[in-house]
Amino acid sequence: MKRLLSFVLVLAVVPLAWADEKKPEEKKPGEKKEAPNPYATAKVGDWVEYKTVTSFGGVKFDGTVKMTVSEKTEKEVTLKTTINVNGMEIPGPDTKVDLTKPYDPLSTAGLPKGADVKVEKTGEGKEKIKVGDKEYDCEWTKMKMNGKAQGQDFTGDAKFWTSKSVPLGGLVKMETNMKILGSDAVTTMELAGSGSK
Repeated sequence: MKRLLSFVLVLAVVPLAWADEKKPEEKKPGEKKEAPNPYATAKVGDWVEYKTVTSFGGVKFDGTVKMTVSEKTEKEVTLKTTINVNGMEIPGPDTKVDLTKPYDPLSTAGLPKGADVKVEKTGEGKEKIKVGDKEYDCEWTKMKMNGKAQGQDFTGDAKFWTSKSVPLGGLVKMETNMKILGSDAVTTMELAGSGSK
């Protein structure tokens, strides 16, 4: 069960990685500009935590996902992910973000080796949403996902809201609905806190 929960939550975090993807800056004709890597300004100790609720196979699981910058060099940022479900800690993967290359959103998803995931954007817009006591001006994105991970096929859709005022990718809220092992896995993540050590 622990392995299955880890699998479901890692898949749920795939859109979280896409939330980190920044749009290219405006450029003048003939000028080349790449979007800045969202982790370029991160510092060791920066963290962001999300409250999660997952329903799978008729069972509900409450938990948290916390991402912390554990190391940083000029070329690389290391993120440590900690997942806690119903009081049970599930070690998440340590993820390395290459600062010398254009940002690859899947690099922060913590997918198992050999995972094959296809993501297609299906909509976007702007919306003001309230999480906890705070209201955020957000951009939202909808997407469809399908692929194979740990030998299991999955399909699903997601919607996430991001704000420039939130660190490490800007995710404020995310909702995913995936079909895994013949069952629906529905996950909601909401910002619970952020800071720096």
